[in-house]
Amino acid sequence: MKVITSRISEEYFDDLKTIEKDEQADRAEVIRKLLATGIKEWKLKKAIELLREHKVTIRKAANIASVSYIEMLDMVSKHGIDLGYSLEEMEKDFRDI
Repeated sequence: MKVITSRISEEYFDDLKTIEKDEQADRAEVIRKLLATGIKEWKLKKAIELLREHKVTIRKAANIASVSYIEMLDMVSKHGIDLGYSLEEMEKDFRDI
């Protein structure tokens, strides 16, 4: 593991104390969980953005977001991204095989 140091506002520090108490966890554990959640959300947002701009394939977007291909297809559907080939069309193609 690596060690990082960061300055945060009083507001964030107070929020951290609240989360520590609520989660009954120490500060380091809370920060690791929040950082992991933030990184996961950023990766998903980035993958969706790249898909929307037609800069990556679904498979590459899934890799960027660290999710499965099927999960990424679900995200594409939820975000209304037009890939020229809808999830419904793909499901129909699979049924027809």
